[in-house]
Amino acid sequence: MKNKYFCWLFLLFTLVSLGASAQVKVEGSVFDEMDNPLIGVSVFTENRKTGAVTDVDGHFTITVPNTKVSLIFSYVGYTTQKIALKDRKLLKVVLKEDSELLDEVVVVGYGTQKKISVTGSIAQVGNKELKKAPSGTLSNMLAGRLPGLITKQSSGQPGQDGSSLYIRGEGAGDGSALVVVDGVIQDYFPNFNADEVESVTILKDATAAAVYGVRAAAGVILVTTKRGSIQKPTVTLNSSVTLSQNTSFPKFLNGPDYAYWYNKAQLMDGVAEENLRFSPEDIERITNPGPDEEIYGNTDWFDMLFKNVAPTYTNTVSVSGGNERVRFFASLGAFNQEGVVKNTSYDKYNFRSNIDAKVTENLDFSLNLSGFVDDQRSPGASVEPNAYAGVFVQAMLSYPYLKPYTKDGMPIASYNTDGQGNNNPIAARDLSGERSSKSTKFQGDISLKYKLPLKGLTAKLDAAFLKSHSMTKATMTPYDVFSWNQTTHQGKVEKGRICSMASVSHWYGSQQRYTIRPTLEYNNKFGKHEVSGLFLYEFAREDYEGISAGREDFPITDIMDMSYGSKVIETLVKGSHSIDKRAGYVMRFNYGYDEKYLFEFTGRVDASTALPKRNRWGVFPAASIGWRVSQEDFFKEAVPFMDNLKIRASIGRLGSDSSIESTMTYFSTASLSADPVVVFGTNALKDMGMSGPICPDLKWQLTDTYNFGIESSMWNGLLGVEFDVFYMKTTRSLETQSGLFPPSLGSFYPAYINYGSHDNRGFELVLTHHNKIRDFNYHVRGNLSWARNKILKVTEDANIPTYKRQTGQRLGRYLGFVAEGLFQSEEEIAHSAVFEGSTDTKPGDIKLKDINGDGQITWDQDMVPIGRSSTPEMMFGLSLGAEWKGFDFNMFWQGAAMFDVNLCGIYGSGVRDNTFYTKPFYDDGNTPYYLVENSWRPDNPNAKFPRLGIASRENGGRFSSWWVKDGTYLRLKSLQLGYTLPKKLTEKAGFKSIRAYVSGGNLLTFCGLDYMDPEMPGVNQGYYPQQRTYEFGLNITF
Repeated sequence: MKNKYFCWLFLLFTLVSLGASAQVKVEGSVFDEMDNPLIGVSVFTENRKTGAVTDVDGHFTITVPNTKVSLIFSYVGYTTQKIALKDRKLLKVVLKEDSELLDEVVVVGYGTQKKISVTGSIAQVGNKELKKAPSGTLSNMLAGRLPGLITKQSSGQPGQDGSSLYIRGEGAGDGSALVVVDGVIQDYFPNFNADEVESVTILKDATAAAVYGVRAAAGVILVTTKRGSIQKPTVTLNSSVTLSQNTSFPKFLNGPDYAYWYNKAQLMDGVAEENLRFSPEDIERITNPGPDEEIYGNTDWFDMLFKNVAPTYTNTVSVSGGNERVRFFASLGAFNQEGVVKNTSYDKYNFRSNIDAKVTENLDFSLNLSGFVDDQRSPGASVEPNAYAGVFVQAMLSYPYLKPYTKDGMPIASYNTDGQGNNNPIAARDLSGERSSKSTKFQGDISLKYKLPLKGLTAKLDAAFLKSHSMTKATMTPYDVFSWNQTTHQGKVEKGRICSMASVSHWYGSQQRYTIRPTLEYNNKFGKHEVSGLFLYEFAREDYEGISAGREDFPITDIMDMSYGSKVIETLVKGSHSIDKRAGYVMRFNYGYDEKYLFEFTGRVDASTALPKRNRWGVFPAASIGWRVSQEDFFKEAVPFMDNLKIRASIGRLGSDSSIESTMTYFSTASLSADPVVVFGTNALKDMGMSGPICPDLKWQLTDTYNFGIESSMWNGLLGVEFDVFYMKTTRSLETQSGLFPPSLGSFYPAYINYGSHDNRGFELVLTHHNKIRDFNYHVRGNLSWARNKILKVTEDANIPTYKRQTGQRLGRYLGFVAEGLFQSEEEIAHSAVFEGSTDTKPGDIKLKDINGDGQITWDQDMVPIGRSSTPEMMFGLSLGAEWKGFDFNMFWQGAAMFDVNLCGIYGSGVRDNTFYTKPFYDDGNTPYYLVENSWRPDNPNAKFPRLGIASRENGGRFSSWWVKDGTYLRLKSLQLGYTLPKKLTEKAGFKSIRAYVSGGNLLTFCGLDYMDPEMPGVNQGYYPQQRTYEFGLNITF
């Protein structure tokens, strides 16, 4: 019996031994592309039953069933690789950085975190992705690349072509996100060269943004610049040439067509043929001007105003490297941009130097220095959007049937019958003077970080200093024109519209800011427990001083110096000075258990001198939780294809004082009157007046946020999904209300109060896919974000009709009339409401809705909130990229939806009314083809636009929903094709790498507004169009 048991035991031992002998030990090392060992790389078999982790030398040992299997190598920020053993037992593996995975170590407020541990809502884009966008303004490169970020580019003018940035929709006040560069708060989004930037991160919910407290209600944008790494010094040269041209701009009538359609419009108004403006002789002279014709011709003013293409030159040289003691990154950049309008340009020169040093084993030192000088130039006649008497409005007012110059070279100007002066845009562009805006900025940041004796505890001290200057000099010079009056058929020499006498104006501004921030940080791990914390104090002071002055009536325009003007422009002589101080305490606590269960609490206690002392301090807490479901054993077995699944939720409160800071409303300022108004004895004296009543009860604007999100990746990164849903409620928004003060104080003064309230709700979705098939790598990334707001409470007259109330409406809507179509007959007009006393309503005019049913259209009773905001509710982007044997290809589509474009204009009184884009021959000027060719006629009853007409008419041109157009668009934002030469060739020539590329920006746009760019600004007086670009570039690394 014993022998029998012994035989069974021997057989079992033999089988186990045979099974054990079937196992194979495989060893190897894992490195990055710079041949540095990677610590903590996960190594496992395909079935995940066997795994290992690399040590400090990048070495690993793993036991596998046989040498025919494949191993998976996975590491945060690097492409996951699958390597077949093919009978090998010793491996050397090189992992490549993955641009899609770099954000797995993400930048957060005052630090960094692993993305797997982040429980707040953030989005990040890295340098590799940014460089796929055309060179230019950094804010434009972000369009469509970050879910939750809304961008609006409203101008193509050099130096003014950046985008406005909003996070999670439009809010009250300016709604602008807080911008932080390398931990230092900025006043505006920096115009960086993308070669300086390592990443851009947006913080969207309270947990992510609460560490910035009172300034974070509209979200936070973190810009992180590049730093050196442990490697031999590497020099990189990036150089490109970009050619720009207009995207879409309305086509205006030429000379013969102007005469034809103008006469036709007069006929539609009922003017007799013998009284038409253009006689047959005039039309013949315009259509077929003879060699002796001096006045009439056929001039396309916009064609003369714009160049066909304008060049931009971008050059950057950088050097980076270091050793275990010192690491450095330095760069110099030059950006020289010419505009498509002659005499418009922008030049910028910048530098950056980031140094990190290990002073001792426990003490680290960092120094960041950066700065730039820039110069934006434009004509004396402004090219900015809606500029009064600017170049663009003069182009629209100029008659296209006139020649640009007389035979003697004097500009021929249009004397418009509506009293709009002598207009010639080419003369205004070339002869009106020059505006030059120059600025310099220098910023220095220093940091000391010391490891304290307690494990995981460090003390840090950051200090920053910023100094900037700005100076604008505008010279306005008068010039002679030959002013042609079409009514009298006479001309005479007069001054151009811009000015009657020469003038010089100066504006100077100086700003300096100090920031100091001592910090304690703790980070440690106890078994499966991971704990980190942060506590800091931050103080900042900002001083600003500005002054302006001007003189006019210069006897000699060749010497436009302030000293030579004989008359002071008193309205321009003024000065200002402000001091802004802020202080805050920040605390953050993070806890994680087994990388499964995550918790974070953040808070900031803030104070600002923008508020009265008793309301100066505010508390802004936030908390979030996360659960990495994919780390649960039951989940791994049930859903083996899912690499990561995290569920997170957050709640918190943020604040804002931006509106209060901009108005300084809690106290009153005093100023002297321009002229003497009080007489004491025989002395006439100026009086001192207060700017307004004191408002001592102002408080912080508050925003409560709620966020729920899911992050997942599947099939070893083949598919990634991120989804967030959020709700934000803002209260105590700053508003004005009159009648709160007694007559003795001037009861008409409006008082500022914390009364308004609105909310935002929405979602964000990101889908990613990347894969490698032999030598072919490709990726697809799409994002979609939607945010909608609603006004919950706003100051309104108690007697206002319900249908006119803003409460319950969306932000950004405006009051206007509701259009119900076009009148088709006199009978329909007779049975419909028209403006009280109106006798000029005719078929083809807009039929407006009688809201209150009183039988007539009136301004005070029939205007209601119409349209949608010009800020899109929905933004989306789709990135497609591929790499194959040195070639790389990237295509990026960006679009927006759920917003409106308003063709009417808003004027100084706040009234929205006609523009050149809504009324034919507005102000006796030119008109776009679309307004006349698609206008109503008896044989075209379903026209897109009302009837032709010269005379002003109430129903035809008033601001109504007829002129509010859907702005939805899809744009091919960028397309890039590059080629990197093989290393064998470049190394022989002494280069590390050489890459050439071609790219384009704004190449295609699909939009219902086929005659206008959907991102245009308000259109009262015209605008500088957005640009389509073609870029040719070269990257060389030594």
